[in-house]
Amino acid sequence: MGFTVSSHICGGKKVKTVFSMSNADVSCGMEEVEIKCDTETQIKSNCCKDEFRLMQIDADYTQQLTRIDFSNDFLIAFAGVYFDLFKNTTTDKDFFNNHSPPPLIKDIPVLIQSFLI
Repeated sequence: MGFTVSSHICGGKKVKTVFSMSNADVSCGMEEVEIKCDTETQIKSNCCKDEFRLMQIDADYTQQLTRIDFSNDFLIAFAGVYFDLFKNTTTDKDFFNNHSPPPLIKDIPVLIQSFLI
């Protein structure tokens, strides 16, 4: 049992990678394009290539169980952080609710003697 990693390389750059249980089509469509040219000396070069890597899993593979020890300090810290995530922390205070300009101390048009007539 295993899976295949199929990669398509077009123009020297990896364009597409697909994980599948068999060889998958990873074409970019450049193979189907026919370039019409007036001269018959056209050299057909393929800039695309496909790579397939088969990853096998051993038939007698058994998963080993790992035991994880948690200390009491870790469990207490984890519980505190976990339950703090769901705490409702909305506040109803508006700190910047007064947006009016400061009061004028002196009348500016009178000070600079600018009057509309």
